[in-house]
Amino acid sequence: MYRNVRLRLTKLFTTVLSILLAALLGVCFYFSFRQQFSMQLSSFASQSYTVFESISEQTVLTSRWLAAREESAGLRIFLWDNGVELFHNQDHANRLLPEYAHYLSEPSGGRTLQPQEKTADISVGRRGPLPEVLCYQRQFVKNGSILQVCFMQSLQPLYARIGSSLLLYLILFLSSLCLLALFCWYFTGRLLQPLLASQESQNRFIASVSHELRTPLAVILSNASACEKASPEEQKSFFQVIAREGAQMADMLEQLLTLSRADSHGLTLRIEETDLQTLLLETYENFLPLAADSGHLLSIRLPESALPLCACDPGRIRQVCHIFLHNALAYTPAGSAILLFIPDGAYGKEISIGVQDNGPGIPDKEKEKVFDRFYRASPKNEKGHHGLGLAVAREIASAHKGTLTVTDAAGGGALFLLTLPVK
Repeated sequence: MYRNVRLRLTKLFTTVLSILLAALLGVCFYFSFRQQFSMQLSSFASQSYTVFESISEQTVLTSRWLAAREESAGLRIFLWDNGVELFHNQDHANRLLPEYAHYLSEPSGGRTLQPQEKTADISVGRRGPLPEVLCYQRQFVKNGSILQVCFMQSLQPLYARIGSSLLLYLILFLSSLCLLALFCWYFTGRLLQPLLASQESQNRFIASVSHELRTPLAVILSNASACEKASPEEQKSFFQVIAREGAQMADMLEQLLTLSRADSHGLTLRIEETDLQTLLLETYENFLPLAADSGHLLSIRLPESALPLCACDPGRIRQVCHIFLHNALAYTPAGSAILLFIPDGAYGKEISIGVQDNGPGIPDKEKEKVFDRFYRASPKNEKGHHGLGLAVAREIASAHKGTLTVTDAAGGGALFLLTLPVK
């Protein structure tokens, strides 16, 4: 599927870019043609004017002199004296110069040009869509005779050069098309890489959720099946197990729902001015019995001076504190000290909440991984931890425009710190 999508996107991008490139090269070729034709026209006019002035100043005209002028100027020159052609007869002109013969006629009164387009005082002869020859005709009176002069120049050499340019443009277009196809293939690969990574992450996420839900569900089903043959006293213990596993499943589903809302930017916060000292005291009192049952020494440290109120969602911040403390109780051995505190410092722009333990700590290579979903530092952790808590805590911190970090605590252990901005 990924390769299919990449191929289709490559075709689409290559087609669009090739059309744009063809249009760009077409415009460039058109203006190049116009410029070359204009230069040819200017050169023809200049050469014709120069030769005409030279003819009008000559006292004696010879075929050799005229041929030299034709060769040097790249023109074909026709002369008529009172309507009689000089140096060339009609058969000779038609046989040697077929590209010009079509534009010459001999009406009464002398040789003239057939009707043609006018560009300034230059005539442009054409039989098809493109001009074929450039013509310039003048006459003057000399020694009592009317001399007519006609200059012609074929445009075939110009079109030959333009044809070479067109071939060059075509080669350039085809080469660019190949490069565009390669670039689009590479670009679409880079473009789809995050989507592919997201799909793989989603597949891993679904597999992890299925694995995490399978275990408590199997326990619930087995205990429910055992209840059918158990005595009322035994059924009570089975029901307790079912209730405990169900509560763990409900907690995990709530965490998954929080992460899903965060992914879709739908994590709603109920912001209010909150006294973090009071919030931490309540959290500390709620966790004292749990810490005592597990053999941990839980303590709290708050600043002596009053703190400014923090604009936050107190329920979500309390949830982060619960995640910190649950992890500290689960990952540190009995008898370890756990400290819930607010670091001392200036509170003008931000306030931090920290949980520190003196357990084994977290290796440096795992410090960032602990915030990944379903990641657990040790597979032997206390049952009920699914590797979602810290991922939820980071999303809550991000929703508050705060930060969540983990570092090594002084004297050993881990220090988790939630920093919130103060408005």
